[in-house]
Amino acid sequence: MNNGVDLVMFDLDGTIIDSTWIYYEIVNAVMERLGLPRPTAAQIRGANRNGTFLWEKLFPESCFKCRPELQDQAWKTAREIAPEMFSRRIALLPEAAETVRRLAAAGRQLAIVTATPAANMEVKLEPLKKDQILGLFAAIITADDTERKKPEPEPLLECCRRLGRPPEKAVYIGDTRVDIRAGRAAGTRTIGVLTGFDDREMLAGENPDAIIENLGGLEAALKR
Repeated sequence: MNNGVDLVMFDLDGTIIDSTWIYYEIVNAVMERLGLPRPTAAQIRGANRNGTFLWEKLFPESCFKCRPELQDQAWKTAREIAPEMFSRRIALLPEAAETVRRLAAAGRQLAIVTATPAANMEVKLEPLKKDQILGLFAAIITADDTERKKPEPEPLLECCRRLGRPPEKAVYIGDTRVDIRAGRAAGTRTIGVLTGFDDREMLAGENPDAIIENLGGLEAALKR
């Protein structure tokens, strides 16, 4: 994979920052406040479809008629509690900072492409600031930078455009099937990382170029 790859694009949640478990806690807290049963981890993963979270997948059949109202309440509650939960608990994933520094030192151009809205980025970027790696990223593409979001290719193509790199000379690293689909649609190479929402079987079903346990395995994957 090393041949011709000089732009390394990363997803953020579950790839660089250890935030996946916070999302599980947010969902459980929302369901508790709504007086509904706590979902299993598998149910939460199943509700995450193509970059959109479908609260209705977690509601009991008895709530069928009131699902639209419950969805509105769920999103409102999630927006209220998420900032505080992220600010207290978010951190970098193991090997993230060291890997980013080594890639930058080797001359790789680095970028972040995330489905997070710009308004929510400050708290998520705080761990990168703390470990002094934020400045190593040449571009950060958020959900607000393109009309369509992942798994559509536009966010990745916008990143390539801004940095003057063709997609075929880029690789995208992410923890979900959505990330792999976006990279393949954009024409980049793709690497799945097992530090977020999707497991190995889920990622393998999208045929990425490689799957790694964490970012500590990225450099070896780039050399294959």
